[in-house]
Amino acid sequence: LSVTLGVVFLFYHLVLRKLTFYNWNRWYLLGYTMMSFFIPFVNISNVNEKYEWGSSEAVTWVPAIGQAVLPVNSVAQNGISFTVWQWVMLLTLSGMFILLIRLLLQFISYRRLLKKATPVSSGEINFYEVKENIIPFSFGDSIFINRALHTETELQEIIRHEIVHVRQKHSRDIIWGEVLCIVNWFNPFAWLIRKAIQQNLEFIADKNVLDNKYNKKEYQYLLLKVI
Repeated sequence: LSVTLGVVFLFYHLVLRKLTFYNWNRWYLLGYTMMSFFIPFVNISNVNEKYEWGSSEAVTWVPAIGQAVLPVNSVAQNGISFTVWQWVMLLTLSGMFILLIRLLLQFISYRRLLKKATPVSSGEINFYEVKENIIPFSFGDSIFINRALHTETELQEIIRHEIVHVRQKHSRDIIWGEVLCIVNWFNPFAWLIRKAIQQNLEFIADKNVLDNKYNKKEYQYLLLKVI
């Protein structure tokens, strides 16, 4: 899984990132990262036997999942002891648990903000007014803004940007990026893919605004002001 995610990111970074096919890049990042979870379950025993990979040092180093389980008799006679791979498994699960708690806390923080926000309009897309000094954002079918921080013209383009995120269900991509980092938190490529997913979604929304003939330089200044 870790190696496959590395290949997915490197191909994106070296080949696809500079291209402007942002929607295709979106489906590449989603589709191939999901496929990475199935590749480890492909049975290569026949190929292994045919080419005699079993005697290879690299292959024998990779542990089978069953090797991480202690025999019952060993535990009973010698007390609790851990192999190196069991410590690795314990560390891996601990990291996954911590990041899962972090994600839950972020969701709780979002729910609290939602309760404090003032509904402006509802329907296919819900708009909320937030009195705090926030960067405009969207999640699910909701958009959160502080109208006092922006002019009417700026608000139009900000809302147009966020509507793209809502209508194209970009929140699902964001959640998937978080899942990748939870499951494969020790792999730097998982974090790089998460960042690439988020960045590419912003490119999609920005392109949609600019396709509506908004001045590119003014839009750049607007992004700087929002940040």
